[in-house]
Amino acid sequence: MSTRWKDGSAAKGGRILLPLSALACIAVLVLVVKGYAQQTPTLVVAALSPEKPTDKSLAACPARKPVLRVAGHFNEEFTPHPAENRFASIHYTRLHQMPLFGTDPQEENVAAAFGVAEAWEFLPGAKGLNVTLREGLTFNNGDPITAEDVVFSINLSASDYAEDQIKATLRGIGVTAKVVDKRKIRIDFAKGAPTFVHEMSPLVFPIYVTSKKYHSDGVISQEAFERFRKNPLAAGPYRVVDRQAQRFITLEAARKDPLLGCPVYSRIEIRNVGEFGTRFAQLRTGQLDIIEGSRDLVDRATSIGARPVTKPAAHMIGLYIFQTWHKHNVFHDERVRKAAAYAIDHKLITKTIWRGAGVTPWGCTWPPSTEVSTMNPKYLEACGTPYAYDPDKARELLAAAGYSKGRVPSIKLVYWGNYPEEADFAQAMQPMLEKVGFKVTIDPIDRAEYARRRKSGEGYVDSIMFFGPGGRITSLAGSYSVWGPTENWGPKHDQDVVDALAAASRAGSLEDYTDATAKLGKLVYDRAYGPGFFAAASLWFVNKNVPDWGLEKSRGRAPLNLAALVTKR
Repeated sequence: MSTRWKDGSAAKGGRILLPLSALACIAVLVLVVKGYAQQTPTLVVAALSPEKPTDKSLAACPARKPVLRVAGHFNEEFTPHPAENRFASIHYTRLHQMPLFGTDPQEENVAAAFGVAEAWEFLPGAKGLNVTLREGLTFNNGDPITAEDVVFSINLSASDYAEDQIKATLRGIGVTAKVVDKRKIRIDFAKGAPTFVHEMSPLVFPIYVTSKKYHSDGVISQEAFERFRKNPLAAGPYRVVDRQAQRFITLEAARKDPLLGCPVYSRIEIRNVGEFGTRFAQLRTGQLDIIEGSRDLVDRATSIGARPVTKPAAHMIGLYIFQTWHKHNVFHDERVRKAAAYAIDHKLITKTIWRGAGVTPWGCTWPPSTEVSTMNPKYLEACGTPYAYDPDKARELLAAAGYSKGRVPSIKLVYWGNYPEEADFAQAMQPMLEKVGFKVTIDPIDRAEYARRRKSGEGYVDSIMFFGPGGRITSLAGSYSVWGPTENWGPKHDQDVVDALAAASRAGSLEDYTDATAKLGKLVYDRAYGPGFFAAASLWFVNKNVPDWGLEKSRGRAPLNLAALVTKR
C-alpha cells in the first residue's frame, strides 16, 4: 500500500504478491554459501509463500486502539530487513521480527519465554552453546520456523551485507552454527563468549530469525537483501506495510503473536521529524502521540498536558578519537588527545545543554555505564570519573607535543545526527578547544558520508567524533565496532587495546569478561581514545492518553522501547 503524508509526498514500499501460476514458473537456484567469504552470486528467486493479508488469530484479541504515532530525530534507513537493522532500530524491528534470544517486553533482562530459543546451555569455557528451539513457532505466512532457518539467520547476520556492528561481533567471536536435529542447533565460538546471549538479544543487538526459503532459498547476496527489503516477511504481532528511508516506517497489526501476544494498536506510524518545533506543534494539536523531547521545553510540554519520560543512558556523551594509527593524524600523539579531553568543560555543558536532566558522569565514551561489568570494582575505577576540566593542563600538553601559537593543530568536530543536541554540543566545544590552542572546524555529515569516511580508513584523521551510542547491558558488540583492529576505526597500532579486546571476546567466564572489559575501559580512558563525560537519558514527551509503560525500566540498547506499550500477552 502507499501512504500519503500531509506534505503531499507518497512512498511506495508495499508487498508484491505474485499469482501462483507465475510462482510455479520461477526457477530456483540454491547456492551453497560456505563460511563468511561472500561471493556475488546471481540470485534466482526462490518460490515464496506470501504473507496472509489477515490472520484469524486477531479475532481472539481485544479491540485495538486505532493508531499510535511516534516522531523523533531518527537517522534511520527504516529497513524492514532483519539483518540490516541498527541498534537504534529495535523499537520497531522487534515488533515485526522474532529474535533468537528474547527479552521481556520492558527489556529489563534476557527472558527465554520471548525468543525462538526456549533454552540454552554453554559449552565448557563458554566456547559455544547448545540451543533448544521452541516448538510450534511460525512466520506470519504460516510457515514453521525451523532449525535450518535459525542457522541461516545467524549466517545472514554475519554476512558482508549485514549491519556493521552485528557482523563485526559475530565474526570477531568466530561464530559458526549447525543443525543438530529439528529442535536443536549448536553454535560454536572461536573464542569464549560468556555474554553471547545478552549481546544477541534485544538488550543489545538481536539476531532475528527469518525464513531461509522465503529470503532466497539460502542465497546470501546484495540482490537477495534488496529483494527481501521490497517484499518483507514478518514474524511478529505487526508487519511493515509502508516505509521510506530517512522518513518513516508504518506497521500494521498482523496476528496474535505466540510470544508477545496481541497487538494493542491497529497501526503504528514512526516518523523521522528532525525539527523539534514541528514535532512539538503536532503533539500539541494531537497529530502525534509520542515525540522525542527537548530538555529546554519540559515546562512547555507539561503545560499542554504531555508527560516527560526518559530512557536511561541512551547516549554516551564524550569524544571518540579514531584512526590514530596514522602518524600524520595530530591525534596519533596521546598528549594531543588528552589536551582535547582536558579542554572540555563538561559540567557546564551538562548544565546548559542537557539541563542536568537524566545525566550520569562517566569516564569512558565506550564501554558504557550500563555494562554488566559495573559489578567489577576495577571497571568502575577505570570508567567512573570523567576527565576534569583543566585548560592549563591542556595547554601544557599541546606545548609538550610541539604546538605553539606559530604551529596550531587543526581539527574537525564531526557529527552525523544521532541525537538532537549534537549541533549545540559542537558549538559549545569549539571555543573551549580553541581557547587552549586548537583550530577547530565543525563538520556535520550524513550517514552515507559517515560510512564512506570509515571505509576509506583515513576519513577521520584529525577529527573528533561524538555520535553518542548509548548504554547496553554488555558492550562487546560495540567494543568490536569501535575498537576492533579490522573495523577502520580503533587503534590497531596499540597492541594493548587489541589484546584487551581479544581477552574480552575469548573470556571463558563472566568474571574473565568483566576483568578484560575493565582493562579495555582503562586503556580507552588512560590513553584518551574515548574520554567520556556523561551518560544522558533519551527524553520523550508523551500524550496524556498514552499510559505509562515503564520505559525508565529498560536496560536495552535502543533510545526507545515500545514493546510493552504496543503488545499485550
